[in-house]
Amino acid sequence: MKIVETTKLPFKSVAAPYQRSQQMVMDKSDGGQENFTFLISTLFPLGGKTESHVHDVDELIYIESGYGYSAANGERTPVGPGTTVYAVAGEEHQLVNESHETMKLICVYIPALSEEAVKTFPRG
Repeated sequence: MKIVETTKLPFKSVAAPYQRSQQMVMDKSDGGQENFTFLISTLFPLGGKTESHVHDVDELIYIESGYGYSAANGERTPVGPGTTVYAVAGEEHQLVNESHETMKLICVYIPALSEEAVKTFPRG
């Protein structure tokens, strides 16, 4: 069993206009697991967002806090606490925080992101 205290993990800041922080919780470099990558992304209030982007793996996103929208395939869908977003590999997607609080995203990539994709994240 592996236990990670996420409140003690270092974070990577993403500058304006995206205004968010990211924490790498688990990835291939941790050893013992090869099947997924687990990341926490915190979008700043009133406009924090992800880039409109695609991955070569599936991404499962659970919104823990904050309100805003998910943009995919030319459509905007309202999201908030308890919403789950699933973006299949190759599907362009974006999340935007429109609330006065942070939007915390719990992101799991399946299968795991490549070591190249996660090498810029600080390690705890």
